[in-house]
Amino acid sequence: KIEAYDISHFGGKDRVGVMTVIENGEIKKSDYRKFKIKNDFEKANDTLDLKEVLDRRFTHEEWRLSDVVVVDGGKAQLNVVEKILKDLKLNKIKAVGVVKGEFHKPVRLIGDAETIKKYESDILLANAESHRFAISFQKSKRGLLKEKDPYSR
Repeated sequence: KIEAYDISHFGGKDRVGVMTVIENGEIKKSDYRKFKIKNDFEKANDTLDLKEVLDRRFTHEEWRLSDVVVVDGGKAQLNVVEKILKDLKLNKIKAVGVVKGEFHKPVRLIGDAETIKKYESDILLANAESHRFAISFQKSKRGLLKEKDPYSR
């Protein structure tokens, strides 16, 4: 099970986070989750927003833990995940970051090398889904999308 996280905002406003899930190589939309960022920072801070989302995710003991956590971002975002996993003594969960380049395209994966080698295509799929889902949720929060999403948290 691979969980991927992304943070989205519009000029620092309407900040949201999402979790998407790939299990056994398949998208599992029933496990997707949305998070409205609650911290009161006046502008976007992706690492603090990510920390909030992950802290909230891991308070849900009824949600089965993943084998891999994927974050959209570089070393700063990966450090947030690794610290939370260490603090919670979830050492078996591997962490991977997807570093993006121009036009928000993945340029490299960072983190646990063995996990990257074994699950590269699933990691990229999970990341692409989290990015798509985050933008969709953020737009819906601003009223740009009309439908209500059943995966909202």
